Amino acid sequence: MLDPVRVWLAASTGAWLGHMFWFTTGRAIRGRRLALGSAAFRARAAQVNRLIEARPVTAILLLQYLYGLRLVGAVALGLTEFSLLRFALYQIVNCLVWAGLIGGVGYLLGGLVTEIFHGWFKWIWMVASAVLVFLLFRFLGRLLDRIKEE
Repeated sequence: MLDPVRVWLAASTGAWLGHMFWFTTGRAIRGRRLALGSAAFRARAAQVNRLIEARPVTAILLLQYLYGLRLVGAVALGLTEFSLLRFALYQIVNCLVWAGLIGGVGYLLGGLVTEIFHGWFKWIWMVASAVLVFLLFRFLGRLLDRIKEE
């Protein structure tokens, strides 16, 4: 079994480094003219930017836990005037809490799931894998049929 403290530190360090990378990416492209698409998209992007600038700490904390927005949020924060040092410090705390929560839930539920399925895991995994492979081939077959029709 892996040491939970080391897993927690590794996960939080990896998350922090990733967030710093995406924040600095946002900082690097800040001020450049980007193709933002439609006027409606630009209006929404401006609204999100105003919200981030009005409450950056809240944005940092919330974007961490909204599925699919962790990296986008870091880029968006990098596009603002928010200080790199402040972002880094808030993210240290945020990533430590996040890794503790996610790792703790996984640690606690991992034992429960293992107990529930006791020995059935490999069979469930094999059936799920076979279903996924079947669905992949079915999707690819339909895609090839569409390409041939065009």
